[in-house]
Amino acid sequence: MKRGGVIIISSINNWDQSIINYIYNNLRNPFFDEIMKFITIVGNGGAIWFVICLLLIISKKYRKVGVVALIVLAFNAILGEFFLKNLIGRVRPYAALDLKIMIKELGSFSMPSVHTLCSFSVAFVVLFLVRDWRIYVPILVLAILISISRVYLCVHYPTDILLGVVIAFVVSVIIIKIAKYMNYIKGKY
Repeated sequence: MKRGGVIIISSINNWDQSIINYIYNNLRNPFFDEIMKFITIVGNGGAIWFVICLLLIISKKYRKVGVVALIVLAFNAILGEFFLKNLIGRVRPYAALDLKIMIKELGSFSMPSVHTLCSFSVAFVVLFLVRDWRIYVPILVLAILISISRVYLCVHYPTDILLGVVIAFVVSVIIIKIAKYMNYIKGKY
């Protein structure tokens, strides 16, 4: 059993590293470099997601959605940054592969991507609770772009992103169910 697990992890690492190397050697160019640096900065510290939650809270129609999104955002930010990253302890791609990166080197571990975790925490809550596509589509697109920027910039592996999306999905569903059970929210808005 242990040998099979090692083989699976090794295969995943090889897959992750081959994608990072392909991006680094074939897709990087000055135009995308600047766009991706900007997009990743937009996601720094979860500030844009906090602002989106506040904008939802200010709106009388979406106030409860904003509160739920803020709870999911805060929970996942703490879970990802202070617990999971340190528990998993995965070295960032640029350090593992000795790559030169365009942004400041980071002092934390790689898995999961907290940029992705925060992005999809808000995106999933809005997607699940808001009927208006003009609200949820731009938020979902921003979450996707921020996540892609992290891989492009070689600070996260694709599986770091995937884990962030999965955790955001699970926690969003659980907290929404709790909010519905407590009659705080009902259906879509």
